[in-house]
Amino acid sequence: MATTSAALLITGLLIGVLSGMLGIGGAVVLVPTLMFVFKFSQPAAQGTSIGALVPPIGIFAALQYYRNGLLDVRVAGLIAVGFVFGALLGATAVPYVPQIWLKRIFATILVYVAMQLFFGDVASKLGAVIPGALAAAALWAVYLVRRALGHPVDPPKKPKEPAPGDMYFI
Repeated sequence: MATTSAALLITGLLIGVLSGMLGIGGAVVLVPTLMFVFKFSQPAAQGTSIGALVPPIGIFAALQYYRNGLLDVRVAGLIAVGFVFGALLGATAVPYVPQIWLKRIFATILVYVAMQLFFGDVASKLGAVIPGALAAAALWAVYLVRRALGHPVDPPKKPKEPAPGDMYFI
């Protein structure tokens, strides 16, 4: 338990550094880390990520960005209000979406974002969208070809309920 608590604290510290430096963390880093390192299901990783972000974790990073003139408070406030309702809507939908589709949607977004950051041309409206769209389309094309060739798609498995000793408390 102490090892797991230490690992979770170190994970939070490392992801906090990335979040403070790059403005990322929850979906891009924490969700995959919870899934692959701590063996969470996709929905449990998403919920835990949101739960970790609910407290004012980013307040100190936001203050630092504000001091450096890099935080538009009005824009951040409007996004936060929209995020409250969007997060509620998304969290409400999770039990009705098969886990395999959550993974596919998440993977598509990650591929799209990666290609946009790597190849996107912000000087051109069309050039700002094409790399990510092509990468996401290629990802889905590979999936559809595999399905057409008869490669089985693993059916979603219902996550097992954690045993009382498997719960993580800090």
